[in-house]
Amino acid sequence: MTQGICRLCKKSQDLKLSHFIPKFVGKWVKDTSATGYIRFNQSIDKRAQDIVKEYWLCECCEQLFSSWEHEFARKVFYPFMDKGESRARYDVWLSKFCASLTWRTLTYVRSLHVEKSDDVSRSLDAAENTLAGYLLGESTVLGKYEQHLFPLESIAETNVRGAPPNLNRYFLRTMQMDLLESESGSIIYTKLPGFLLLGLTGHKESNSMRSSRVTMGEGMLSPRSYRWPTGLAEYMFEKSRQITATYSSMSQAQKDKITKTILDNPDRFRSSRTYEAFKHDLDMFGNKAFSKKDEV
Repeated sequence: MTQGICRLCKKSQDLKLSHFIPKFVGKWVKDTSATGYIRFNQSIDKRAQDIVKEYWLCECCEQLFSSWEHEFARKVFYPFMDKGESRARYDVWLSKFCASLTWRTLTYVRSLHVEKSDDVSRSLDAAENTLAGYLLGESTVLGKYEQHLFPLESIAETNVRGAPPNLNRYFLRTMQMDLLESESGSIIYTKLPGFLLLGLTGHKESNSMRSSRVTMGEGMLSPRSYRWPTGLAEYMFEKSRQITATYSSMSQAQKDKITKTILDNPDRFRSSRTYEAFKHDLDMFGNKAFSKKDEV
C-alpha cells in the first residue's frame, strides 16, 4: 500500500493496487491462453503475469468495485465465455459494474496526458464527476452518461470490406481501453474478451442504440439486433490490424520462445481459447488467418 488521495472518493487514504481491467478478466485470458502468459502491445517482447494496475483506490472504494465485479463475473462473464450461454438477468449491479469500468478507463487514459481540446476536457470532467457520484451512491441516475454493453460472439462471415483476418481473435481475446472522439460526441471505450462496453457522454446517436443500453435496474442480456456508433467498426478493424503489425515486429527470440512453449505442451495449445479463436478466423478468412502471429 501507499499513502495518497483516492481517485474516487478524493480522501487521503492508504491506496491499494487497483486493476483497471478487472483482475478476473486478466486471469481468465492468461489461464485460457496457449502459453499461460499475457503480452501487451506496448512491450510485445516481454511476457507478463498480470494486467495494468496502479495505486488508485482506497480499501473502501476497492471493495465497492469488487462486489460488482463478482456479480458480473459469476452471472455474465463466466457463463457466456465458458458455458456458451447468451442470456443473463441482471439488476442494478450491472449498471454499477459498467459505470465503474467506464470510470476506470476514463481516469486511467486521462492520466496518460492524452491531449484533448478544452471543450472535450470539460465534457470528460463532467462525465468523470457524474460517474463518481453514481458509484459513491450520491446519485441514483447517470443521465446522458449511458452505459452500452455488447456481447461479442465469434463470427463466421461478414460482408464488410476490409475486415481484418484476426477479427475473431480481437473480439474474443483482446483487452483494451481508449477515449474516442467524433462529431457525434465522446465515447469511453473498454474492450473485454467477448464484451464491448461503451460509455457515452451525450452521444448524438444514443437514441438509435437503445438495444445495448444497460438499464439502471432489472434487465436482460440476450441475443438481439445491436447498433454501433458510426465509424466504430472501422476503428475496431484498425485496432485489429495494429495488433497484427505489433506481433509481426516481435523479436525472433520471442517468437522462438512461443514456439518452444507450444511444442513443449501441445495439449494446452490445442485446448486453449487462443487456438479456438484462431480456428474461427481460419474458417472465416482461410489462409489469411495465418499471416501473422496473434495473442498467445
